[in-house]
Amino acid sequence: MLRNFSGVEQHHESQGSCGVEKSQPNLAPRFATFRNIPPERVGLNGEYDHSGLAKRVSLRFSQSFGAGEIENLRIIQRGAVVVLLGKIPNRRLLTQMIAIALGTSGAVDVEINGISVVQSYKPNFRASLGELMDSSVGVRRNRRSNKSCHAC
Repeated sequence: MLRNFSGVEQHHESQGSCGVEKSQPNLAPRFATFRNIPPERVGLNGEYDHSGLAKRVSLRFSQSFGAGEIENLRIIQRGAVVVLLGKIPNRRLLTQMIAIALGTSGAVDVEINGISVVQSYKPNFRASLGELMDSSVGVRRNRRSNKSCHAC
């Protein structure tokens, strides 16, 4: 006796009257949906992978960006949603990442709530100090001479 998914009991004889086993009915149409892998669960090599979408997005990011740009980035998935976490250097990179993630088969949305855009501010101290000193010297000269030099 077998129970189907609706809970109804079904009687099934696996052997005929002479002891020869009968062939089982074709179950392919009933279970056809279980043979197709959802696009967000397809792995790198076409196999079923629960985090396949995140792995494929990660591979595309590593092919598109330098290691330094994505070293502080973590990619996970929640169903068909790609979730980006971590720190990236600029907004331009974030825009490109979103486009690449959405272009990956199986992605329907990209969540960026966990992203921090950290622009490294590294001023050129020599140039800045030189410009600062030149401008302050010019102001002093103008004050001493009481001339208004707008062309300086």
